[in-house]
Amino acid sequence: MTSVPHPAGHRPAPIAVIGMSCRFPGAGDPAHFWRNLVGGVDSVGAVPPHRWTDTYRWSDTLRLTDRHDGTASADGAASADSPASVTSAARRGGFVDDVEGFDAGFFGVSPREARSMDPQQRLLMELAWEALEDAAIPAAEVHGSRWGVFVGASADDFRVAYLASGALDRFGHTGSSRCMLANRVSHHLGLRGPSEVVDTGQSSSLAAVHRALIALRTGECEAAVVAGVHLNLLQRVTDQIQLWGGLSRDGHCRTFDAGADGYVRGEGGGCVVLKPLDAALRDGDPVQCVVLAGATSNDGGRGGLTVPSADAQYEAMTAAHAAAGVTPDDIVYVELHGTGTPVGDPVEASAVGAAVGRGRPQGSPVRVGSVKTNIGHLESAAGMAGFLKACLMLRYGQLPPTLHHRAGNPAIAWQDLNIEVVTSLCDRPFEDGEAVGVSSFGMGGTNVHVILGPAPSTARERLDGTVEEPTVWCLSGRTPQAVRELAAALLDHPFPAGQPPVGAVARALVRRTHFEHRAAVVGSGWTHFREGLAKVAAGHGFAVPADLLAVAGADGVRCVEAASAYVHGGDSASVRALVGDGPRGALGLPTYRFSRETFPLPGATAHAVPEPDAWPVPVRDVSPARPGAVPDTELRPAAVPEPRTAPKTTDAAQDADTHADRDTGTDQSTGTRTGTGTDQDTNADRDTGTGTGTDRDTNANRDTGTDQNTGTDRDTNADRDTGTDQDTDADRDTDANAADTHHPASAPVFRAAWLRTPPGADREWLVRSVLERELAVVLGGPVAGLDPEASFTDQGIDSMSLIEFLDRIVDATALDLSETVLFDHPTLSELAQRVDKEMESEHG
Repeated sequence: MTSVPHPAGHRPAPIAVIGMSCRFPGAGDPAHFWRNLVGGVDSVGAVPPHRWTDTYRWSDTLRLTDRHDGTASADGAASADSPASVTSAARRGGFVDDVEGFDAGFFGVSPREARSMDPQQRLLMELAWEALEDAAIPAAEVHGSRWGVFVGASADDFRVAYLASGALDRFGHTGSSRCMLANRVSHHLGLRGPSEVVDTGQSSSLAAVHRALIALRTGECEAAVVAGVHLNLLQRVTDQIQLWGGLSRDGHCRTFDAGADGYVRGEGGGCVVLKPLDAALRDGDPVQCVVLAGATSNDGGRGGLTVPSADAQYEAMTAAHAAAGVTPDDIVYVELHGTGTPVGDPVEASAVGAAVGRGRPQGSPVRVGSVKTNIGHLESAAGMAGFLKACLMLRYGQLPPTLHHRAGNPAIAWQDLNIEVVTSLCDRPFEDGEAVGVSSFGMGGTNVHVILGPAPSTARERLDGTVEEPTVWCLSGRTPQAVRELAAALLDHPFPAGQPPVGAVARALVRRTHFEHRAAVVGSGWTHFREGLAKVAAGHGFAVPADLLAVAGADGVRCVEAASAYVHGGDSASVRALVGDGPRGALGLPTYRFSRETFPLPGATAHAVPEPDAWPVPVRDVSPARPGAVPDTELRPAAVPEPRTAPKTTDAAQDADTHADRDTGTDQSTGTRTGTGTDQDTNADRDTGTGTGTDRDTNANRDTGTDQNTGTDRDTNADRDTGTDQDTDADRDTDANAADTHHPASAPVFRAAWLRTPPGADREWLVRSVLERELAVVLGGPVAGLDPEASFTDQGIDSMSLIEFLDRIVDATALDLSETVLFDHPTLSELAQRVDKEMESEHG
């Protein structure tokens, strides 16, 4: 490999980075990530409690080799003279907080579905939303557009644990499939461009950036959401990597250091919004930096399967330089792959020196560093971590230090290669024409290099100006708590020195998606807004400074009127008209504050799911003494359906209940089925009849006096008992009061309640209450913010859930309803009206 000169070429049209988000070890957003970088914070630590559900005990003397003869592999991954062994260093890493938490209600995902979703999917949905908010682009504005989604990912920890658990649910197929990492984001946001998951190993997320650049320049999409994600959910994967020989002995990554002995694993996710620069400037988007070009290569068998090739890395770098039209003199800094391995570091240093260092004047070395020293190796998300670090460097004009670098690796020819590791924070404002390179290399040899540059000076100057006119900051959320937390986050946000005009913040906030809970802060300067944010954080919905009218006069009056229209009527248009369409700038403001509902990982100790009796029910002012009032306990649903364990092979005549049907009361199936206790079926389906079919109960069959089987007592073929509980094809129940023997005993209970309720609105309300409860059983719990006037599909309820919902309605009401009723009456209110009319027709 020899270094060659790079003639200055034609630079392609830049691609702007207009929004970003991240969840990295020790940082929940880009602002916190940047503070950690410039502060030299090491975010590597111990494994969080209860994280690894596959934990097993290793013997202190256990030593495993990667060859049967006890020797190490020829790849150089393990020591040449001793076998690899699992040590305590494998119990350290860079971890993010609360991978079990997710705001399912915000995204219209049912609790049942969320439990079967890979946390990587859940994390990406939140990151994509935050990146759009950072770009000040409302989600409704991109719905139906040709935006692309490109996700770099390679880990399937959740899928492995989910399938091994045996607790399978029909939502698990989409929830554990890797393709859904991108497709779920596209589906939720309504994006109709390419939707792809890229897997090139550890270079996956930077390869996703490269793929997005190509799609944008060929017109496949007009903008793109690009992300990388990786979560370490299984201990055995970490142990496997240590046995391979890749991990540091003490859990620290020492890039290019004499003591480099491996990397430490990390996890997290990052997301950016990309758009052609000319379109971003046209639309007034905040340009944080630009991407000039990228390139890929493969080692192509030039060494061992896992041994990196300096020639291949050099080829990727020089190809990217040529595509971007830059020379080595233009490259100020290279964000290294930088794993800190004894083999990999000298190889990468050689490639960087040949591609950049030797092309620069001696005494002006190219600066290098690696974010892996701060947060660990994020594997498939590592390239995105390095990419975001580079974006922030270009935005703030500083080079953060690389940690744990004490003395240069003696295997690196530092002067000849003309490279230098950044070990302390230094100011380095970037000028037009200068560039930063980012490298990411995948196991197996896929190398990616991307070139970035600063935002053009025209974009950087758009926020100049110090005049502070009165304006309005709009805050909203799905819950009051979300509004208060957003106000507190804005109050604590580290706005840079020479704070942006409050009007730029107002323009960014008003362009976000607005929700049902709102607050507004009015003011004419930073003092006003800090005071107002403190009030909103304390619970106020409207903050106006006492001296506003004296300071701002008529302009202040207009601001108060616009803010009032927003808070009380949801009218954001009046505020947008007030603040205008001027530049919003790259402000990096706090984004939506998601709530955290816990969905345990497969194999973890399950958190208690509230029983249906504890679920919130529709509230209506019906006095118990009023004719037609129905005791709430009469219409309680059955227990939440649990995921099914994969069934074992059984005899066709065996009465095998998946969950339960052990009657603790007296279960006499002789016409009227009654229970002397609560008849709580808990495990064994001990019926007094003879089972000759396959009676698999999917729920708990709780009988309360008159055997209310609203929790489905619908077995594999329907579990409909006929007198002596003879399971032929269907285990049919006959009730003395039931007009239709094809439905469980809950139908007469509902019919009796319906007949006692006065016709009209009261009956419709009763029907709707029952439908809401049946839907909650199907979805594994109540759906937060369920809108009875919105269509089921618009609220994220899939077709299979709707069919199951219809089955439960039929069982609960004994009505003969076809599947077309869901299409003809697609909202809860319309369906309740239809069911009420059918009951009227059937029973008068």
